Amino acid sequence: MSLAKLAALDGGSLWSLMCAAASGSRDGLAGTVARQCESGSWPRLGWICPPPWATVERRVAAVHAACGLPAARLLPLTTGGWSFAAAAICEAAGQPEPAGLAAPLDSLDPAMIRRALRGGAGAPGAFLAISASGTTVETRQLAAVVGAGPDTADKPLVWLRDDQSPPAAFALSPHGVPDQVAMLGAPLSTAFLAAAAAADAAGLAGAYARLLARHDRIGAAAAERAAGVHTEGAPLIHLVAPRWAGTGLRLWLLQLIRQVVCGKSSRFRPWVEVVGPGDSRGTPDVLVDLGTPERGLPGLMEACYGAGIFAGALALRAGLAVAEHSRVAAYKERLSVARRGTDDLRTADVAGLPDVAASWLAARPELTRLHVVRYESGPGVGAERFTAVTGRSCEVHAGSAWNHHSFHAVHADQSVAVLLVVAPAEASAQESAPLREAALMQRLIAVATHLALAGRSLIVQLPPAGASYEA
Repeated sequence: MSLAKLAALDGGSLWSLMCAAASGSRDGLAGTVARQCESGSWPRLGWICPPPWATVERRVAAVHAACGLPAARLLPLTTGGWSFAAAAICEAAGQPEPAGLAAPLDSLDPAMIRRALRGGAGAPGAFLAISASGTTVETRQLAAVVGAGPDTADKPLVWLRDDQSPPAAFALSPHGVPDQVAMLGAPLSTAFLAAAAAADAAGLAGAYARLLARHDRIGAAAAERAAGVHTEGAPLIHLVAPRWAGTGLRLWLLQLIRQVVCGKSSRFRPWVEVVGPGDSRGTPDVLVDLGTPERGLPGLMEACYGAGIFAGALALRAGLAVAEHSRVAAYKERLSVARRGTDDLRTADVAGLPDVAASWLAARPELTRLHVVRYESGPGVGAERFTAVTGRSCEVHAGSAWNHHSFHAVHADQSVAVLLVVAPAEASAQESAPLREAALMQRLIAVATHLALAGRSLIVQLPPAGASYEA
């Protein structure tokens, strides 16, 4: 009954309850809000009310001191929402790598790892590994590579996670408690704030002050917008990103909305796409326009904050578990058996992949959408080509980032086909042992994903360098 009462609230009343729950109230419907936001036996409410600047400043300063900043450039080692948010910070700054912040490393591909450790603006001098549980396989693998590297082993490696043990590990929340979660981790988590301060410490102080002054108005407007969405059926939701948004912000928004509101209910089955201003793809049932925030840290923080409140409020109205995305367990549980599926994979050239997909899908009319996920870093084929050849709307993404922003939603949607592409096993044969292990783990994630999606995925291996195969 209490969930039905939440669904019936207007936006202003829901926003007040969210703020009350985030401030510690467990009375009445505020307690219901807190329970709906639990993950790991803790209410993940740290995305709602910004803590005082003094709290943020003290927490960020401690993390930076452990990393040796500002003397060193900081490289985040992470994946999913933590990584996408850090990339969005770089994009908002208008440069690939601001002076104190390297673009985050979220790939287990050896070429991508080597590129990140060299650094476009100089080699990083410190590493920030980010994982709430501390057990995310990609993050632990990247930390192992850094810890074994001849040029990186002696540089500071600091963790952000739920449990803290300074100076080796700090809390993901400025409050020092496990109230943050990756899907809603921008802009109020220590992960976001420490990266933003590395990029522009003075700019963060100003941007945070502005968010403090405006957050109540932004949150109330976002909750009111969520109150206008009908939470039944299978609506197409378009989230309109700012005109200047790059890949990082777009992926952060995608994982936010797909993890918070998708794949959790048979009654409410939205499909969500992130589009640009004026994008004419399809006719959405719900259009959520983030407006025209200016490019820069203030605009980024307000866009992320407003989008997060909208997604959280929508999930609460729909009776969903806001901070859970349990379907990812389907592939994680298969990692232990994935080694048995790494041999005898079908091989095809990159150029032939659209034809491979079309042939596979020819007798599968029930699969109306296609995701192409590339667990390698070579040149690829765009989504438009796949759409033209297969007759299906298509998204092309990098793996294993895709596992963190879309697997949960796709696993629940039986209309989505997934083409998984892996590098040839020989590609990493000459790498160092840590990089070979990273490449193997990336391959195992792809195979586990294939196993988890049963009859609606196809896994294809690219040929070795110099070889050619027809689709």
